[in-house]
Amino acid sequence: MNDASHAQTQRTSHIDSVDRHDFEQFLVSALHAAGADRGVVVTVADGGVVVVASVAEDELSSVPVPAAHKELKESIILEVLGSGQGRVISGAPRSIICVPVPFPDRPKAAVYLEIEGESVSSKRLENLEWLASTFAASLAKTNIDKELRVVREEAARVERELRLNLDMIPALSWVGGPSGELEEASRQWLDYTGISRDDALGMGFLASFHPDDVQKVIAAWSVLLLEGKPGGVEARILRHDGEARYFMLRAVPLIGGDGKVRKWYGINTDIDDLKRAEFELAKSQAVMAEAQRIIETGSWSWDMVSDVFTCSAECTNIVGLPSNEITFETLMERVHPDDREMVAEAHGRALEGEELNVEHRFVLPDGTVKFIHARGRLIYDKSHPRAYIGTIVDVTEARRSEERIRSSLVEAQRAEASLAEAQKLSHVGSFHIQPSKAASMWSAETYNIFRLDPAEPLTREAVMARLHPDDRERIGRDFEKALNERLPWEAEFRLLMPDGSVKHVHCVTRVEADLEQEPEVFGAIIDLTDRVNSDEALRKAQADLVRMNRLTAMGAVTVSIAHEMNQPLMAIVTNAATCLSWLDREDPDLNEAKDAAERIVREGKRAGDVLLNVRNMARNSRPSIAIVNINEVVGDVLTMMRSELRSRQIGASVSLSPTVAPVRGDKVQLQQVLLNLMLNAAEAMVGTELRRAINVTTVDLGSHLAVRVEDNGHGLDPIASERIFEAFFSTKAEGTGMGLAISRSIIEAHGGTLSARPLASGGTVFEFTVPYTRGKHEPETETA
Repeated sequence: MNDASHAQTQRTSHIDSVDRHDFEQFLVSALHAAGADRGVVVTVADGGVVVVASVAEDELSSVPVPAAHKELKESIILEVLGSGQGRVISGAPRSIICVPVPFPDRPKAAVYLEIEGESVSSKRLENLEWLASTFAASLAKTNIDKELRVVREEAARVERELRLNLDMIPALSWVGGPSGELEEASRQWLDYTGISRDDALGMGFLASFHPDDVQKVIAAWSVLLLEGKPGGVEARILRHDGEARYFMLRAVPLIGGDGKVRKWYGINTDIDDLKRAEFELAKSQAVMAEAQRIIETGSWSWDMVSDVFTCSAECTNIVGLPSNEITFETLMERVHPDDREMVAEAHGRALEGEELNVEHRFVLPDGTVKFIHARGRLIYDKSHPRAYIGTIVDVTEARRSEERIRSSLVEAQRAEASLAEAQKLSHVGSFHIQPSKAASMWSAETYNIFRLDPAEPLTREAVMARLHPDDRERIGRDFEKALNERLPWEAEFRLLMPDGSVKHVHCVTRVEADLEQEPEVFGAIIDLTDRVNSDEALRKAQADLVRMNRLTAMGAVTVSIAHEMNQPLMAIVTNAATCLSWLDREDPDLNEAKDAAERIVREGKRAGDVLLNVRNMARNSRPSIAIVNINEVVGDVLTMMRSELRSRQIGASVSLSPTVAPVRGDKVQLQQVLLNLMLNAAEAMVGTELRRAINVTTVDLGSHLAVRVEDNGHGLDPIASERIFEAFFSTKAEGTGMGLAISRSIIEAHGGTLSARPLASGGTVFEFTVPYTRGKHEPETETA
């Protein structure tokens, strides 16, 4: 190909897409409309004018050629193409008319006509311009229709491929409408969620989300619909089996030519593993950050070129200096004087290439001493040292912990020795049993309790042989049951020693193990022999204590008892003398003597009753449970207290309920309680200026009776009132503190209560109750 043809080809390549047939038809119409005998359609290519189509004497040609070959006035064509305005040039022998063809999306073009021997009117120019404009518009529409048809065909093809690709994408993909409704979902989406296509369309897809995330998805989806921009949100999607996993929901809009959203394309990517990894990473980072804070590690660096020393925030916190004051010199000044030489030597070796690794003491500005572990090394630039970097760690607490551990080890050894001694002193042994391994570990005291040799192998047979024959089967059975059921167990049993003596022990065990693991038994055994042997002595001592309290109370009314005995004795003497005087008469008056003798008998019986009460109160006898009339108990105690009350100038009043029924109890013990309460009441009124009075009342309360002793003394001390029933507590300097404690124990042994309360008018009321063992109206009967 020569240069001319190559240039021609280059200049016409831009009109290859134009339909030449349309150009030719237009040119013929223009030629006829203008009455021309020759015409061409021209365009510009690479700065030159090229003929696209031509007609002469009804012969069409659509072979593009340069305008020069057609002998056209190229200057006129370029002027019309440049200005966009048609031109007419009239002359002889030929006139020329040239108008632009206004293609909206094509290169500039013009129609060029030659008319033989006549001038051209403006009307003809206007017609040609209209024809050119109509042709340009028609050609543009034809091209647009073609393009639209191609676009529609391409869109249909793309939609078919998209629907196919939805099922090919290895993810949960979907297509949504402009309003956010679901229009299509991939097979993977339907299979994963277990929701049918019909149920998912529209807004039914919301059922695939975890209930706690639905509102979040709706809110995020609403924002995307409003803004019409790509976006996404993280949410949990429920799998068909109910498992919820995190997904990243990503949606991208398809925007139409009018700027509105036509569709939404989305894909849901499973990020559950990523979320879990993020959670673990965040947790690890938090742990690491906390660990760095806890271990108190700081970093430092010295740029040896610029001589700049930098220190991290934790480093400044450790050394207690602001960062702008920290230099190598200031840090060395804070090193403990005893460690300074060692630290300087360590840094010197590090600057010669060794690694710094030194621990020393550091003195803070406030005088506090810390232990610091410093590490560091040189950083080289090529072969020259560039920087010196390192870390410091506050190991103060570690050093103190080491010291505490050493102290704790010593204390633990002491505690172990103390525990062994304590077990020996308290007769408490411990043991650990692993039944599956037939292994046992006993403390020294456990061996001592069983009287087994620690040097001998510890076997189950040896242990069982120590159990008393009468307890062996029961203890073996109960222990095995507790072990099998993993339950705590405790029991008391006897041990039969080789010398025939018997020990009483109490054993407590606890089983530690999961159901799948082998059990381990931890236990303790307590030697109760001394306690059991002392129980009887304790009971005897308690009985003696009660009797001592009784004798103490009796001692307080000894004078009154003597006075009470004096009255019937004096009456007996007087009546005896009277009787003798009546008998010594010449004529004895037997009737008067008889009356005197009868009075002697009455007074003697009265003295005998007083002595009987005193003897019963003083004797050391076991409780005697019998039918007791509480009103008689009150009368007996008042008889013993009569002279005591008279000597203290205390009035006594009694109100005995006639409906009070007898109760079962020990009459002497009930007398002791009432005597104690009346003595306390009498002593509570010492020093009072009011008329002193004690009121004793018996009350029937239905299911039980009550006895109240009321005084108008100083009343109860609020602090002492909480402790008056405690053993050995007394508000009197000469008191033993046992009277009220013993009285309460007696009443509680009868199934009743003993209490005290202050009176609003001053004074105190003590009240004890005793229940009826039967219904109120059922007679109490003594049992043999």
